[in-house]
Amino acid sequence: MHKNKIILFHFLFWFINFFKDVVYGFQYYYFYESQYTLESLYKTTAIDLVRTLLTVALFYANASFLVPRLFGKGKYVLYAGSVLLLVGVFTPVHYLLETILLKYFSWSTYGREITMIWIYQSVLRASLMYILLGIAYGYVVNYFKTQQEKKALEQAKLTTELAFLRSQINPHFLFNTINDIYSLTYQKSDLAPDALLKLSGLLRYMLRESEQQQVLLTKEADYIKDVVELQKIGLKGNAFIHFSTEGTIEGKQIAPLMLISFVENAFKHGVCTDPENPVTIALRVAGDTLYFTVFNLKNKDQKDRTGGIGLTNVRRRLELLYPGKHTLEITEDEHTFLVELSLQLHKTIVRTEAELTIPVLSEAY
Repeated sequence: MHKNKIILFHFLFWFINFFKDVVYGFQYYYFYESQYTLESLYKTTAIDLVRTLLTVALFYANASFLVPRLFGKGKYVLYAGSVLLLVGVFTPVHYLLETILLKYFSWSTYGREITMIWIYQSVLRASLMYILLGIAYGYVVNYFKTQQEKKALEQAKLTTELAFLRSQINPHFLFNTINDIYSLTYQKSDLAPDALLKLSGLLRYMLRESEQQQVLLTKEADYIKDVVELQKIGLKGNAFIHFSTEGTIEGKQIAPLMLISFVENAFKHGVCTDPENPVTIALRVAGDTLYFTVFNLKNKDQKDRTGGIGLTNVRRRLELLYPGKHTLEITEDEHTFLVELSLQLHKTIVRTEAELTIPVLSEAY
């Protein structure tokens, strides 16, 4: 609930309460010869305005200080004593109102002599309902405040985790490509400068775009294309990799570096040199849904069977950024490995790392 709406709600509550007291007092307060006149209405309004303000002060003193510090911590006896003391603090003000100010203006709200003890009992009885409301209100405020703090902690955890996952992408890619470029350089291959230039462009993209919450799908597709080209350069033209795009990808957005781990996994653990079974990477967009598939033969000579951090990383990022808005199926047998990802690309679906906070009651007014 927006803070201004909360303030308005509180204002309306006390205004209605004040109006109710004015209507009641106009009928039952005793104003001698001016009873049921416009003058008596003015007097009633003035009396109940002061009493309402005193009630408001008592209510928020109880709800904002006594309830969270004493009642909410189980200190019930101390809380009860503090409430009685609080009523005692307001009693002299009420006594002054009843015995001096009202009589000075020839007003009388009671047809009897009043004492400080009687005023204290009267204030306590009249305040009992507001004391109970203060307890309930204090618990409601504390509940929403706790939920807000819990949400903030969860968001901080998600932000930290996403930053950690994203930081793992850069070294993971570098580990798979620098050796190839070093080999080309060592052999003084003419492909080395082009490979180094492409790597520079990829790193620039990773540094600049990966800090964004979303990037254009066209940029992500170009990034994958350059990675494929770099892989082909590293294999000296012996790579058989097919990368295709289909549908309207312009204007669509996606979390950065979301797809590259599947491609890197195919290059690292798959066979890229079989012309009969090329690595196939297909990116298709239908409406607002992205369909991404990667197929490769398994490299039986691959010593690293752990699968690295890439797939675990991307699974977790999908869970955090696209909860309930993606499906990921990985099918493998002895010889092949297939990744099939579908992802909704609506702008309102991707959860940003700075998201969250749900406006809630956080303080008493």
